[in-house]
Amino acid sequence: MISDSQIFVSFLFALVSAVLAIQLGLELYR
Repeated sequence: MISDSQIFVSFLFALVSAVLAIQLGLELYR
């Protein structure tokens, strides 16, 4: 069974990775 803490950690990790991917994409776009 998945606990709330695991959901929060996975959501936080996905959010951080998305922000890093956007920043990298903007740097490559320039």
